[in-house]
Amino acid sequence: MAIDTERIFLLATKKSQRVENLTYCIGVHRLGTPNMEYILGETDNDREYRQGDEVSYIYHAEYAYTLQEALDWLNNVN
Repeated sequence: MAIDTERIFLLATKKSQRVENLTYCIGVHRLGTPNMEYILGETDNDREYRQGDEVSYIYHAEYAYTLQEALDWLNNVN
C-alpha cells in the first residue's frame, strides 16, 4: 500500500499559552519521500487534533526541512 504523498499529517500539537483556542502544530507533507517537508503553523480549531490526524490545511504556515528545526520552533512558540 503506497502512502499518498500529497496529504498532510500532524506530527505534534501544542496549545497556545497566550491565546485561547489557538493550537500550534507541525505537519508532515510528502511523508516517506526524499522531499519530505515539515509545515509549522496553526490548526483550524474545529476539533481536538491528535498526532497522526490528517489535515487539509495549516494556517500561517512556515516550512522547516529538518525535524530538529520543526521541534525547536514548536518548543519555543507560546
